[in-house]
Amino acid sequence: MKDISEAQRQCRLFIDMMENNRPNCDDAGVARHVLKQLDLHGKINSTTRERLFRWCDTQGTLYQRGVPIAREICRALYGKVFGRGETPPAV
Repeated sequence: MKDISEAQRQCRLFIDMMENNRPNCDDAGVARHVLKQLDLHGKINSTTRERLFRWCDTQGTLYQRGVPIAREICRALYGKVFGRGETPPAV
């Protein structure tokens, strides 16, 4: 983990921007999971990590506002942006 406090800050930004992105959907759910897992364990699990990486690499127009922030969360946690199917080095 690189900078947990920056990851948490970016997660809060992501939640503010994406929680009402689509009706009846919580597009901010990934950031909520990241925050909860960082608080409980100091790291995120593999399922949440894969969700975050998908956000970093999504093409859908409805989601584009969240992509830059997802990438900042990833940079804060791992030092670089990862995409779908990639695995960061062990921490």
